[in-house]
Amino acid sequence: MKSVNRQSGIALIYVLLIFAMITLMASQMVTSLWLHTEKNARYLERIQARHYAMGAEQYVALLLEQDAEDDKKKKKVMDHESERWNVQEVGYAVDQGEIELLIVDETSRFNLNWLAAEALDGQKFDAMFQKMLQNLGLDVQITSAIKDWIDADQEPTETGGEDNNYLVMEPPRRTADAPIASLSELRLIQGIGSYEFDLLAPLVTALPNSSKINVNTALPEVMRALSDKLTEGDVATIIDARSAEGFAKLEDLAKLPALKDKTAAIKEVPLDVASNYFTAYIKATYRDTTFYLRTLLYRNAEGQVQIAGREIGPNDYWVTAKKES
Repeated sequence: MKSVNRQSGIALIYVLLIFAMITLMASQMVTSLWLHTEKNARYLERIQARHYAMGAEQYVALLLEQDAEDDKKKKKVMDHESERWNVQEVGYAVDQGEIELLIVDETSRFNLNWLAAEALDGQKFDAMFQKMLQNLGLDVQITSAIKDWIDADQEPTETGGEDNNYLVMEPPRRTADAPIASLSELRLIQGIGSYEFDLLAPLVTALPNSSKINVNTALPEVMRALSDKLTEGDVATIIDARSAEGFAKLEDLAKLPALKDKTAAIKEVPLDVASNYFTAYIKATYRDTTFYLRTLLYRNAEGQVQIAGREIGPNDYWVTAKKES
């Protein structure tokens, strides 16, 4: 009798063990299926959010091309802040999501690549950038650090640094020895921490050396740095004079009474009344997924728009201005 009871107990243990194994396997199958489904759902959401962002990018290109057509009809090639391309933090509702869009005229900012432009008299731009740094309360030696980062040689300036300085840093790195392609590179340059980057990012850009500053959209901080001869009052006069419609030609700027004796100093800087580089900051949300896109667009003399570069992920605008990460 005891033997029968013992066998029944062992059989029950086997049954319980098999039941536990089946339960564990079923649980793993359900969990794996849930993870796989969730992964695919997130992937599809990201793809949809990306398509929303690309659609917004095409919308910006269309706005810029339409603006160029309007200029041709008016026979005035100029860009100012009252034109329809100047979209400032607009939200567009879309199916199960939203698109946030901001368009920035990159020629309203100081081009960092000018600092190594020998053909454009780099020393002149050194002084301009140093004045901007002083107005921001930053160390002017940042100028030398950026120049050494982008120049083609390995000869450090007196207050800058080349590979020998950067290879002993943590993590070690080398200087680019090429024009800056993205403002994110500033975070790698010695002397530029989070504080300095937050102040500089909204005022600078990274464009080809041939770019010019559009006086119709130039930021006040950039205008103040154009020349030592320009006072705060002169900058205010320029901003008031350009008003909503902007200057139709550079000669209109020279006609301002306050700048009567200062036009020569202003002409030393590459200025224009039109823009050809624009950045679209796009944040596309679909359900619970967000897709960040920063697109640099180039508009040629014929008014055709081309994509000059893209950056995916939270960039300097969303991180600095919106405090997102």
